[in-house]
Amino acid sequence: MQSQPRFPRLALLGVGYIGGSAVQAARRAGIVGESVGYDPSSEACAAAKRLGIIDRASATPAEAVAGASFVLLAAPVRSMEELLRAVAPALAPDATVVDVGSVKSAIVAAADACLPAGRFIGCHPMAGAEFSGVEAANPDIFAGRVCFVCPGRDAHASALAAARDFWRGIGCQTAAIDADVHDRLMAAQSHLPHVAAFALAGALASVMPFLDATTSVASPTTSLRDTTRIAASGPAVWRDILLANATHVLPLIQELEARVAEIKAAVEAGDGEALERVLAEARACRRRLVKE
Repeated sequence: MQSQPRFPRLALLGVGYIGGSAVQAARRAGIVGESVGYDPSSEACAAAKRLGIIDRASATPAEAVAGASFVLLAAPVRSMEELLRAVAPALAPDATVVDVGSVKSAIVAAADACLPAGRFIGCHPMAGAEFSGVEAANPDIFAGRVCFVCPGRDAHASALAAARDFWRGIGCQTAAIDADVHDRLMAAQSHLPHVAAFALAGALASVMPFLDATTSVASPTTSLRDTTRIAASGPAVWRDILLANATHVLPLIQELEARVAEIKAAVEAGDGEALERVLAEARACRRRLVKE
């Protein structure tokens, strides 16, 4: 006789790339029974049902979480507090609620204010790419990756165990981290790189007619492709992340501006010695950050 899945019913709120990939992986691993989805986009729900990610769609967030033992919030960061308030009255007493957001402090605080005490575990799987939409869902993206776990206030041991079981069940390692430490870390390792990539891609807008007219088999170059890859990410998603983590990312943006200004000043002055110094300092940082 087959044993019951670890999570008999899962609710996915926010039917997109990361959430869809996670549920797809969980279903493949056999740790989820029924999967119920909610998304403002009926097209996203229809696609998720066609792909076998969800069994059915609900008309409201509260309807989706009713009877669910595990609730996965994969909605945009700025919509999270409203979503938490919407689901709170309908949650099962022993339900575990997790999210996948790239910013943790604000979400954990909102969950602590809105949800029954101890049921929320903030999570951030370090997986995925620049894709968006449930059609791009890929259950393989979690294998061998780290999922940061940021328990809410007075988190119940059962909720923490459920969160860890879910992420480990789809291939992640889990690592506990303070929410504010997480946000400061992500500002440096993820959020600032996205700022730089978006700014770099946008800086080329004025020369796009020239680039379009001179496109060759060598275009774009590897350097341009590599440095702008993450600028293909969803603008609305990154709008929310940068605004939510402004405390930590703004000082780094200012530092980036200062470094660009140093390079600009050296180029304007024709000062090769100063330019080489700035570039050498940057290379040294890169070698410490990324071990080849």
